[in-house]
Amino acid sequence: MYYPYFRGKQFDLLALRELIEKGLLSEKIQPIIEPVKNTATFQKFLLSAQNYQHPIYLIQNPQLGEFNTETGNIKLETFPARKASVVSQALETMTQRSEMLIIDQPSIALASDWENNQKKVLVPPEFRLLNKIKGDKILSLDHFTRLPSLNFYQECPDELFSTDYLNYQKRGFVGFSDFSIDSRIYYEKGYPSPILSLHLVYFFQDTLRIHHFLSSEEGVTQKEKFLVLMEEVKSWCHLLSSEQLTLGLTILFDYADKEKFPGMGVMRKASVMHHMELMSRYLQ
Repeated sequence: MYYPYFRGKQFDLLALRELIEKGLLSEKIQPIIEPVKNTATFQKFLLSAQNYQHPIYLIQNPQLGEFNTETGNIKLETFPARKASVVSQALETMTQRSEMLIIDQPSIALASDWENNQKKVLVPPEFRLLNKIKGDKILSLDHFTRLPSLNFYQECPDELFSTDYLNYQKRGFVGFSDFSIDSRIYYEKGYPSPILSLHLVYFFQDTLRIHHFLSSEEGVTQKEKFLVLMEEVKSWCHLLSSEQLTLGLTILFDYADKEKFPGMGVMRKASVMHHMELMSRYLQ
């Protein structure tokens, strides 16, 4: 079972919602959402997940954002979704009801009593934690290489992304989790850059790799840079989506065919959709 972790950003939620509504997100993929803003996009996503009966986990004590208050925590309890809790205090003192626990601070987890735990636990593969924690464990790893400047991806445009889906059960886990094409470190906005980027995953010989597509800085407009970038993406189509185009790629190619620049938000949304649909096909 795959439990991708999202920080509730607008275009990530739009990506998940569209896949759910079009029946393209496998039920073997159960997103974990840490909400940061109580937006209309967030509310519509929750409604779609409920209407289409797609299982998700909602973190009811997020560690940042608008809900990171006692009032915010109480409000999150009323939303229709399975609940998860970040272990931010000794486990035996936690009063919130939840079906999953998230290890954020190893020191707190190590000081807790786990003997009677019956909940799933999202945990990084740290030896001390794995020995201490009782209950079904979900492997949590951060696979995305976040670099301080897009230029740096030119040094390593293609790299291994993950093989967790191949070996998580052999390692004693009941599922695996990552942050999709994002990192564990939360950021609200990226820095302005004259370069456009698309981070797209693909399967190659049973391993999941990621290619960092970068535009040049030479184009006069964003549209010109996007169209040149998409020409390179098209040349990778046989690797990126061998069976048929994912919906994410279809969205990008539609904009390119119309010679329109979709904006960085839609590019982000399409990249997340592509990742989630590829994993859905694999897990199914």
